[in-house]
Amino acid sequence: MSTSILSSLANASQQVNIYLRSIIFICGVTSNIFNIIVFLSLETFRESSCAFYLMTMSFVNIIQLFFGLFPRIINVAYGIDWTITSLAYCKVRYYFFQSCSALSYTCMTLATIDQYLATCYNPLWQRYSNIKLARYLFVIFAIIWMLHGIPILYFYDHVTSNSTNETDCTITNIDFQRYYSYFNLLVLLCCMPVVITVVFGVLAYRNVQQILYRTMPLVRRETDKQLTVMVLVQDVYNLFFIVPYIIIYVLQLNLSINEDPIYTARIDLASAITSALYYVPFSVSINSMK
Repeated sequence: MSTSILSSLANASQQVNIYLRSIIFICGVTSNIFNIIVFLSLETFRESSCAFYLMTMSFVNIIQLFFGLFPRIINVAYGIDWTITSLAYCKVRYYFFQSCSALSYTCMTLATIDQYLATCYNPLWQRYSNIKLARYLFVIFAIIWMLHGIPILYFYDHVTSNSTNETDCTITNIDFQRYYSYFNLLVLLCCMPVVITVVFGVLAYRNVQQILYRTMPLVRRETDKQLTVMVLVQDVYNLFFIVPYIIIYVLQLNLSINEDPIYTARIDLASAITSALYYVPFSVSINSMK
């Protein structure tokens, strides 16, 4: 009976990894390309710093999907693991996954903060919402995250198991593994972006509610409202799809070797679902938020 349950759970995990991830990947690449076209074609968005963050986030998301999601689909569906056949790809894949994930969340965080500043009543705060500063900040954070990911190129390596004789692409330094698992993934890539975007998203929403009572050009008012809606919906996606991933990820970190096999298989299935849904915020169509 337990063997049948384990087999069913393992099969369910495999189907989720193949089909759910494939759907998210196809929709994600298509949506992000569409986002870029929308922001480049509409004149009202070209000089908007918030729109600039959202557009660059779409560029980064496409790279992130190709290095994070696509190789996993190929591995599960066809049994091809490029990280095993190529040490260079082993290092490069996780480097770009880390750097692009961090940069994408940074763009979303900056877009949320920027929209809060743009909708502030105080002109002093509004001054910091400008396209020139946005470009500088993007370049600065891109360099920071690229430098931050350099240890991945050094510590990721091929490791062969003595018991199974199977080779895996994994971190070889225990201290860096702890940093990467607990602080980098949980804090930098999950908790911090969610908290910051929720806080500034709520503040931006409050500012937008007061825009109706201010004297400003109609086009500016409508653009601010539209961009704020885009940012807030993206923030909601982040909240609802990242938090479940965090919960299951923490449970996986605390699984013991002697854990009940059925419980472990259920956690693996939950992990397959939540880790696939983790990519939904990278796959959202901005145009659908308007």
